Amino acid sequence: MSSAIKISRWYILPVLLIFLWQGVYLIVREPAMSSPLQSGFDLFTNIHLWLKDILFTLQALLISFLISAFMGILIGFFIGLSSFWTQTMNPILLSLYSIPKVAIYPVFLLAFGLTLEGRIAFSVLHGVFPIAIICISATQNVPKIFLKLAQSYRMTFWQKARYILIPSIMPQLVVGLRMAFSLCFLGLILAEMFASYEGIGYRLMHYTSLNRSSYILALFLIIIFIALFFTYLFLLWQEQNERKIGKSNVHFDS
Repeated sequence: MSSAIKISRWYILPVLLIFLWQGVYLIVREPAMSSPLQSGFDLFTNIHLWLKDILFTLQALLISFLISAFMGILIGFFIGLSSFWTQTMNPILLSLYSIPKVAIYPVFLLAFGLTLEGRIAFSVLHGVFPIAIICISATQNVPKIFLKLAQSYRMTFWQKARYILIPSIMPQLVVGLRMAFSLCFLGLILAEMFASYEGIGYRLMHYTSLNRSSYILALFLIIIFIALFFTYLFLLWQEQNERKIGKSNVHFDS
């Protein structure tokens, strides 16, 4: 019953957005905004023309997210295992995370130019901080008895990470990965809007210059679908991990 309720919520949200969209359209009208029906028609009409840009964005998003996840988890582990480095580096990471990333995008343009590597680097900058910060906090909260047990068995760092740290922090880590994915997607779209000749962001800016509101909103639907689809997968992963922890606690109590 609970799973059915959760699934129904994912259907209610798009329906509410469509009703809200139609209401705003009736107030604003064209050319500032197109109707949901017109945008949906343009989406299905032009999806084959945008497929290359969608795949280009998804490829760059996957690369940037994997880099962010690897760097964030590695940094979080090494810093979180030490109370000294946690107290030293955590305020620095929080300060860097609060800096508006768009303000330093010209630095990436000077360093990388209009290249795929530059857009990926800018996307990684958005995603690496939340993973690292959440991983540091979660690692610090791992019961000390687990770490002492690892020392008594003379585990290497990678064995400790595989058998103790990762299982202990997995629920918090999934939350960090979900946040990082959304921020990587945001950073990539921004980079494509201002410094790219391919991708969904480039198409958005192109149709903005042509004042094609129906095409802009059709692309916006694609962005929403990608974001909601992967967010839903992360939520399923998070729920699965929480269920495993609940079962383990039941067995432990019994």
